[in-house]
Amino acid sequence: MLSKLLTLALVAASLTAVPADPAYQVLVFSKTAGFRHDSIPAGVQAIRDLGAAGNFTVTATEDAGAFTNLSGYEAVVFLNTTGDVLDDIQQAAFQAYVDGGGGYVGVHAAADTEYGWPYYEKLAGAYFRSHPAIQQATVRTEDRAHPATAHLGPAWTRTDEWYNYRTNPRPSVHVLQSLDEATYSGGDMGDHPITWCHPQGQGRAFYTGLGHTVESYADPAFRNVLLGGIRYAAGVAKADCRPENGYTPLYDGSTAGWSQVGPGSFANADATLTSQGGMGLFWYSARELGSYSLKLDWRVTGDSNSGVFVGFPASGDPQSAVDNGYEVQIDATDTPDRTTGSIYGFKAADQAARDAALNPPGSWNTYELLVEGERLRVYLNGALINDFTNTDSRRSLRQGHVGIQNHGASDQVAFRNIRIKELGGGSVTVEGESYTSGSGVQIADHAPASGGKTLGYVDNGDRAGYANVTTAGATRFSARVSSGGVGGTIQIRSGSATGTLLGSVQVPVTGGWEKFQTVSTALTGSAAGPLFLVFTGGSGNLFDLDTITLDGGTAPQTSGKVHVFYYPWYGSPQVSGGWRHWQQGGHSPPGDIGADFYPALGAYDSGDFAGAVAQHMKWIRQSAAGVLVLSWWGRGSYEDGLARGVLDAAAKEGLKVAWHLEPYSGRTAASTVDDIRYINQTYGAHPAFSDAFYVFESLRITDWSALSQVNQDNVILAQTTDTSKIAHFNGMYTYDAIAGATAPGWQHAADHARQHGLVWAPSVGPGYLDDRAVPGNTTPTLARDNGATYDKEWSNALATEPTWVSITSFNEWHEGSVIEPAVPRDGYQSFEGAYGRTGAAAQTAYLDRTAYWVGRFVAPSERG
Repeated sequence: MLSKLLTLALVAASLTAVPADPAYQVLVFSKTAGFRHDSIPAGVQAIRDLGAAGNFTVTATEDAGAFTNLSGYEAVVFLNTTGDVLDDIQQAAFQAYVDGGGGYVGVHAAADTEYGWPYYEKLAGAYFRSHPAIQQATVRTEDRAHPATAHLGPAWTRTDEWYNYRTNPRPSVHVLQSLDEATYSGGDMGDHPITWCHPQGQGRAFYTGLGHTVESYADPAFRNVLLGGIRYAAGVAKADCRPENGYTPLYDGSTAGWSQVGPGSFANADATLTSQGGMGLFWYSARELGSYSLKLDWRVTGDSNSGVFVGFPASGDPQSAVDNGYEVQIDATDTPDRTTGSIYGFKAADQAARDAALNPPGSWNTYELLVEGERLRVYLNGALINDFTNTDSRRSLRQGHVGIQNHGASDQVAFRNIRIKELGGGSVTVEGESYTSGSGVQIADHAPASGGKTLGYVDNGDRAGYANVTTAGATRFSARVSSGGVGGTIQIRSGSATGTLLGSVQVPVTGGWEKFQTVSTALTGSAAGPLFLVFTGGSGNLFDLDTITLDGGTAPQTSGKVHVFYYPWYGSPQVSGGWRHWQQGGHSPPGDIGADFYPALGAYDSGDFAGAVAQHMKWIRQSAAGVLVLSWWGRGSYEDGLARGVLDAAAKEGLKVAWHLEPYSGRTAASTVDDIRYINQTYGAHPAFSDAFYVFESLRITDWSALSQVNQDNVILAQTTDTSKIAHFNGMYTYDAIAGATAPGWQHAADHARQHGLVWAPSVGPGYLDDRAVPGNTTPTLARDNGATYDKEWSNALATEPTWVSITSFNEWHEGSVIEPAVPRDGYQSFEGAYGRTGAAAQTAYLDRTAYWVGRFVAPSERG
């Protein structure tokens, strides 16, 4: 009863928040030529009731002749229609009506209508195929800003008849709700949209599969779905109903990766952020963004003030976003360049377009901020209202953070569903010395350079290739250079040193080998091969190359020969019902955790697949490692329960998942064989599955002969360099993040592996520090030394000519061996100064350095 009362209260609140609409007319059409639903009369009456309260007049008919003159109606509702209900003339009239600006609303069996008319399938979104018996199910609300679904929570449990459709409409519609097939029996679509909308010509279309039962039409929550669908279709309520695919949540209830700076805050409840006090900024501090589409839903009361900031650097001062980024304003009244849709202080919105698209205070609106290079386009509820290009050399939209403003105590603003779609056309920066092939060039030491090194000793005719950097989509090249010589020219080519010439840029004499400046040029050619640079000029040393950047290019290519250890063992109260691992050492998360570094995502949950885990996969791809090795603690373990979600997230980024078989209680050689079979049977068909198995602490068991049952179809590695302890294994790895600094026994192990056709996968790490996780611990630690330790371990590994290289670790936070981004925080160490980087650049320093070493390691067969 309490939940019912809360639902009714929520519905009532949402209805009272919407100002009165102008009067309009709606046609309700319920003709049937097949099965007839006994809920039709209840549906007609419900819509009449909604009209009486919502200022629209309802005409109900089953006479298809009404379709010859629809000019007086703003929307037509197909209420549980079935079969062929319109003749050719009526079909043509209805198509002209909708495409000319009218609205269509389909309810339930409207999808069981007009099978012989292709236009109608496009209009409705999908045709009905089958349904199980009436039963209770959970409906997931994907869009909580649309007027039909804004009143609902993330999950809604109700009883109805649940349609399966002939096709999945998602690619061509905007999905508002979907069914959780795990909560009922008979669903067979997997991804199962149930309510959606989309533009149709100049008009609008809305469909819901709900509404079979008579009881549905007495349910206030369902009535509000109908009301919102009608208001949208009639054009009196605005919504962004363009198809939406490929977005990743930045905020959907979890604030992992977000930070507050300045006064005030945002309360986080019901997957909604609500401003409190100010003036402050809640910003996504986990990483900078380049080329992207940012969408977010927002609602203000009265004349409240807020905004969305883009393109600003990391800072503890909210004013930095104002001074260095751009704000897309939310404010009903001010000068034109400071009201909703404006680039605050720089460019006013198209006010006619803005006013036509804007829902009033108290209603939800949706922004899309489309950032490509220095261009920023603002869409409000799907309509373009501003198109701005940055020309200020002190600011740049090419790279930066995003955030939302809490303006002040009197300004009430709420945000929902902040999501991002990265367009793959951002900037890619690599070290000049990370070349994978070259002629004449060498690596030179220069302290002021990024990472302390450059590509140097460049003479006329020398060249360098970068197998892990593709030129596909690249539009601009820039390089940080120095010259105490004669200067020269860089030719930018694709595929080979004699491949397609994309452009060239002059390098001036800078006044010294340690005096750097940036040169750049637009790329006019087009090709998709790996990057090659050719250097020309006079006699003697020409210049040094510190870093190179391709704008519009794609990320470094990943290598399946580089594996990184990944730990899915973290938990939080919000997702898993309690803290897991973060409290190790007697700590009290989220601010106080058992680690000497603090994650950029905060104390996240390994089950947050759409948030933290999706971001992890993007970061691993950024590192160019192609395989993550999942820590696995046995069948039915917490980690086993999360494995499929990790596999799904990895597949989206083109990564593979191998397996780190941990020493759970009672592990034996026989149980390990069973584990390998179980993992193959359970996950082997998944596109991200890898058949590589790392057996941690393999020396605990002396007889591994049982592995002969599975070692022909899998690659099973022992954790040792003692070649007398690897019978029945397919190879060796080391894991120890400290041992890599001295590489004890590595060369012998590598030689043995080559001689016997085994895998040699030495483990490298950036350092080791577990003081906070293990208070009073006296075991050795290993300082990072601003990246020097990581470089030394990589150099030691590559000197042995390994089969693979394994990295300890992506996210073993307790041991301080992480390459996952960390942020500065009182009481913790940070990555500041790593490879000469500071601020946001330092947070991803070890990811980017990994990509550098992957480029050095990549085999000739992997080069483009």
